[in-house]
Amino acid sequence: MKVVVCYILFVLLLIVDKSCAWLLKPPTALSLRQYKFTSVSFRPHSDKPFYDDSADEDKYSEDDRPPIVPPKESLMMETAISKPAGRVCRNNCEDASHPNFLFGNERKKRVLVLCTGGTLTMAKDPNNGNALAPVEGALTHYLATMTEISDDPSMPDVVAHEYSPLIDSSDMGPGDWSILAQDIADNYLDFDGFVVLMGTDTMAYAASALAFMLENLGKPVIFTGSQIPLMEPYNDARKNLIMALIFASRDNIPEVSIFFHDRLLRACRSTKVNTSLLRAFDSPNQEPLAKIGIGIEEAVHLLRSPPKWRFRVHTRMETRLINIRLVPGFDDAMITAMIEAARKTHLKGLILQLYGTGNLPLLKEDFIQMLANARAEGVIVVACTQCQTGS
Repeated sequence: MKVVVCYILFVLLLIVDKSCAWLLKPPTALSLRQYKFTSVSFRPHSDKPFYDDSADEDKYSEDDRPPIVPPKESLMMETAISKPAGRVCRNNCEDASHPNFLFGNERKKRVLVLCTGGTLTMAKDPNNGNALAPVEGALTHYLATMTEISDDPSMPDVVAHEYSPLIDSSDMGPGDWSILAQDIADNYLDFDGFVVLMGTDTMAYAASALAFMLENLGKPVIFTGSQIPLMEPYNDARKNLIMALIFASRDNIPEVSIFFHDRLLRACRSTKVNTSLLRAFDSPNQEPLAKIGIGIEEAVHLLRSPPKWRFRVHTRMETRLINIRLVPGFDDAMITAMIEAARKTHLKGLILQLYGTGNLPLLKEDFIQMLANARAEGVIVVACTQCQTGS
């Protein structure tokens, strides 16, 4: 878990340059696409530029979207998903007949579901030996038939967007996280909460990344998925989806979190711990934000207060880093050679997973000197423990 947090912290080496960051124009590749959507008719992405937030205003109008810090063109990242949601709602979002809405009631909370794929959306593919594969449009179909959502007045209105193609989470990376973050920013004023559906393998990475990318977040962003596809008679997908919608419509969880099985976990403290049990995620060094049983038991002392400053989104990330897990007897000459080669390609960060509380063999003098040289050249070196719990 701590390794996931360290990795995300380095991916998010946000280059703070407040004098010009908000004035950079978002690259065309991320912001000026034309989109066609699956199953539900959505409006195209807005080409309206983002506003300067240098004054740190606390309030802004309906037309003033949260500022986004775009990536440098030289650091543009590959993406596996496409067809971002853009701004889903326009002036007629309150209209129950709006094509975006599966259920319409202007008095209810409103939640945007962003689906990238994963086990939850899978079904057997007869053209591929009945192997499981994501089915585009399946999520929208299932949501429309779930009467526990449509008929219960306490449940929120749901808007669903499926990215295309639906992908395995192992194909997702920082570029895709940026698309998710930007779509949340585009729709931030129009929704009370957000649910992100994706595969479980890299969910902890994506959720942790967004926890840092979405600065001063004042609304719930709940990640979830499943171990069993939604189309199976027995599955965990239905409960995970319903509970994610419930938590996304609450007012007291202004952060990114993961709901899985029976617990709500802080995103940047979570890790996947099991590939076969339904309790696939855990936060070993922090108790859950909430547990569900007959009712919902919240850890009130862990819930964050609403942000004091204006919400903004960071999409500038640094991926030139190395993550090394040391084992007793490691060949320091080989590791040194690898790091020296990486420094020639402008290595920015080095994460070392060390023993105990962060102990490094003192007899490896050449290795220690190499680390000192890397630090002197501006490479950020972080030492973290391999242990799951402790301080």
